[in-house]
Amino acid sequence: MADRRVPVAFITFNRPDTTKEVFAAIRAAAPERLYHISDAPREGNADDAVKVEECRSYVREHLDWDCELVCVYADKNMGCRERVSSGITEVLSKEERIIILEDDVVPSQAFFPYCEALLELYADDPKVMMISGTNLVREWESGQDYCFSCFPSVWGWATWARAWKDYDASVRDWPERKASGEFKGIYGKKRYLFLKRDIESVYSGKKDTWDIQWDYCRHSHRGLGIVPRGNMVRNIGFDREDATHTKSATKEDFSYTAMALPPYKKLPVIRDLAYDRAYLKKYFGLQKLLGFLKKKLEKIKK
Repeated sequence: MADRRVPVAFITFNRPDTTKEVFAAIRAAAPERLYHISDAPREGNADDAVKVEECRSYVREHLDWDCELVCVYADKNMGCRERVSSGITEVLSKEERIIILEDDVVPSQAFFPYCEALLELYADDPKVMMISGTNLVREWESGQDYCFSCFPSVWGWATWARAWKDYDASVRDWPERKASGEFKGIYGKKRYLFLKRDIESVYSGKKDTWDIQWDYCRHSHRGLGIVPRGNMVRNIGFDREDATHTKSATKEDFSYTAMALPPYKKLPVIRDLAYDRAYLKKYFGLQKLLGFLKKKLEKIKK
């Protein structure tokens, strides 16, 4: 049985259909407290105005269990980066720990007790900064219910206020860290090329996102995330016209995996190099590198 005392933060914008599907999973878990983080419509966008209000009102009107609803609504459109980051910061100014779901990630019911149990087991370990509900390397097996990785996913996740406190949406110290070269030795040259590109994109303001900065925060503090043996979350945001970051992504089979339920054994906090190597090979292998270098050359020619 899930410990309903761990609050859930639900992040929505203008997708009523996916919002309803994720909310159904939250409703089944019945947390005692639900934070609804919602951005405001973009200025002059009438379609946004209708859909944002539909998402907000749906959550309010379908809260039919004993639950405190805390509405974290923006009055003016903030964009993905500022709305999500400021919303999580506001929630974690009031809570010690939180489970976080965006409007396109549908958790299985095993996800909630998994997060709750591991939030308790590693509450005081600064090396563990988050718990992910998604395993992006499906062919990997360790024999354990979970492992510790440098590359956990934010498709359904949980964290603590003590881990989020150093988060900086502007990554202001990036020039100093880049000059030091400290990330090169930790993550390898190939991964560093992509990491550098991503961090530059948010430092310059070119990309409106919040999760690259969270990766950066963990990397900067040598923090690890917990990754489950299989998937407890389905991403339903692929290939949609209204997708923010998965519009051009390759859809994969992220269906649920049959997972063990608590109690979980507490494990030594050691980075699972086998998982991380498998992750890097899958997402930053030769083909990905060649594509990256091709784009760089095309830019130079222009």
